Amino acid sequence: MKRTLELVFICLIFSLTGCASIQQGKYYADMANEHNFEYFFPAHNFNRTFATLEEAYEFVNVAQAKFARSVNKPATKGLAAKLIGPAVANDNPVSVGCILSAQGTNDLIDLSIIDQPLETVVKNSISASIVFLVFYQDRGVSISKFYLAQGYRYISNSQYTSFTYQKNTYNTDYPIGWGIEKAFGYLRKEID
Repeated sequence: MKRTLELVFICLIFSLTGCASIQQGKYYADMANEHNFEYFFPAHNFNRTFATLEEAYEFVNVAQAKFARSVNKPATKGLAAKLIGPAVANDNPVSVGCILSAQGTNDLIDLSIIDQPLETVVKNSISASIVFLVFYQDRGVSISKFYLAQGYRYISNSQYTSFTYQKNTYNTDYPIGWGIEKAFGYLRKEID
């Protein structure tokens, strides 16, 4: 009987967590619908600053929801990583860099010289990715998602090994099981 109650309690916790996660996802998707693609992604590579980690967290979640809907492809991989390198100095406490990339049938698309709207190019690509680089105090993280058109598959499961941000190079360290929640927990110094 005690074992049954434990299992019921564990199942209840997972179902409540799942419901909260679904509601949160819907909240971010609804917020993403309030603005067009260019509002979140004015270019394929840009920087924003925020006064708080909560503002940055919300921006990253809403922008990810907008990108996922706009790219119209299933997410196939993506991880969060610690960034190893120097602290970023800015007027605001939180810096967020964003990098978009897209690949056609054979080659990477140079998004700096496209003649169509950015949203159209990533939607029509075979593969698209989005990476957020988030810096707060002496810590930094990368949060990436890769999207791939139906009928294709990646031949490698490799992730980014380094990034350049504000002329500094940051190496990546991918802790097991990290996603956006743990990445922001690391920035808040809740986890190491």
